[in-house]
Amino acid sequence: MDHQSPPRFLDVQETTHRTSLRKTKLYQLISAGELRPIKLGRKTVFSEQEVNAWIEKQIAKRNEA
Repeated sequence: MDHQSPPRFLDVQETTHRTSLRKTKLYQLISAGELRPIKLGRKTVFSEQEVNAWIEKQIAKRNEA
């Protein structure tokens, strides 16, 4: 039996909270293709899994330096 939790979406406010980024920087990352939003009607959300992966990537970059 697979106990993996279902995918979760984060809204813009939660994503900025999780990443400690302002909305302006978040939209710059979207333009650069680093984060990919999902449109649900008029609402913009992000995959929690992708946000967590982005955070881990930032930590890995720091550790390489």
